[in-house]
Amino acid sequence: MTQQTAVGVVDLDDNTAAWLDQYKNALARIKEWQEVADVARSHLESALGENETAMYKNRPVVRWTHFEQTRFDVKHAKEILPPQILDVLNVKSTVRRFTVVDDQ
Repeated sequence: MTQQTAVGVVDLDDNTAAWLDQYKNALARIKEWQEVADVARSHLESALGENETAMYKNRPVVRWTHFEQTRFDVKHAKEILPPQILDVLNVKSTVRRFTVVDDQ
């Protein structure tokens, strides 16, 4: 059974530690497959060139379309807006970051 050993610290039981191993293994496989996907995508992008659609056996299989997007330029806003406005626009929140501690 997982037990709290100090304030903010728990000691994992064998069952939960097994889930930790599963998680680490899954992350490693995701990393491997992401590398494969990145190489495959680069080959597909190269094949597409400036074209937007790739066909295979008369069916569209890949689309690489151009689109415009609007984003808020925070760096520019900080340069031109007075500090009072920036103070009102800054919203703080608390989040939790999940990380696996390296064995090293």
